[in-house]
Amino acid sequence: MLTGRQAQVLRYHLLGYSQVEIAEAMGITQPRVSALLSRALKKVALARQTVEFYEELMYIRELRERGYRGEAVLR
Repeated sequence: MLTGRQAQVLRYHLLGYSQVEIAEAMGITQPRVSALLSRALKKVALARQTVEFYEELMYIRELRERGYRGEAVLR
């Protein structure tokens, strides 16, 4: 889960603000913005991977419910 600051930095970033502009708007340093943004992007990537894995498991479940009994290979 993103912290409030990570979410705020990510919003600014997605709206096209530079790290310097974000730092000025939030009253923090640019290196702090960089660290917050890096952590936020890593968390978003991990969440995306988690969702993809869950979808693959649901796909396998669907195959099993339809009677498939072979080795299921994750997509």
